[in-house]
Amino acid sequence: MFQILEKMSEKSKGNIGYSIKPIGVVRSSYREASLTIRDQDLELNQEILTRTKTGKGNVSELIINEEYKDCLDGIEDFSHIMVLYWAHRMNDEGRNITKVHPAGKKEYPLVGVFATRAPARPNPICATTVELLERKENVLKVKSLDALDGSPIIDIKFHHPSYDAPPNVKWPDWVKELMSYFREELKQEFP
Repeated sequence: MFQILEKMSEKSKGNIGYSIKPIGVVRSSYREASLTIRDQDLELNQEILTRTKTGKGNVSELIINEEYKDCLDGIEDFSHIMVLYWAHRMNDEGRNITKVHPAGKKEYPLVGVFATRAPARPNPICATTVELLERKENVLKVKSLDALDGSPIIDIKFHHPSYDAPPNVKWPDWVKELMSYFREELKQEFP
């Protein structure tokens, strides 16, 4: 059974433990990570990214544990959902990295991992908004999930444009350049 137990520091108010229990598992053709850790930084394997398309446009299945099947009632009324999953192949080295070059590209500034969407972070929780294609019992078929096959699903929420896409969003120029790189150089599907 997959379980995470973390304790707050001794300086905090008491020792509170946290437990995250997976609600299901990802089944996907995406089996190799295109973004890995090397020399305390990210490394992008362009060959894997190009071949797998990092889940963009690919169809995956979310196999939800039977005990949570009823939690899915009504989900089929939404066109898009957010999938929160655990980057289960991230090792301790990746969990201890504090700064990286976005997508492992040295031409971009070294930034804190919280300023990236990389799986390298203290708690490798990843989130992706996907198109919900269909629901059959406890199985959701989704499009454009970037999770590796076998990734534990830790939560699902419906996508709400008013909350999840606020107006007047600001981001640094390197993000725009990086998205252009993925779109044009690697032929990835991004909005």
